[in-house]
Amino acid sequence: MNLKTLIITFIIVYALLSLPAILGIGYVIDWVPEATLFQKFKGYVMDGLLNDFFMKAIIACIVGMVLSLGHAMR
Repeated sequence: MNLKTLIITFIIVYALLSLPAILGIGYVIDWVPEATLFQKFKGYVMDGLLNDFFMKAIIACIVGMVLSLGHAMR
C-alpha cells in the first residue's frame, strides 16, 4: 500500500465531497448584513468541511485504500 497515494486521494476525495456544502446557498450568514469577511469564510468553508465529517471521512478512506492498493498491485 502506497501511503502517499492514500493521503493525496483522501484529501482530494474529502474536498470533492465537501464542495456541495461549501458552495451551498441560503446559509444563515447570507442574511446578516453586518457579517465580516472572516465570519462568512468560517460559515461557508469551515462548516462545509465539518458537515457530515464521519461519513465523508469513511468514504474518502475507502476510496483512498482502494486506489492505493490498486496502485501497489501494478
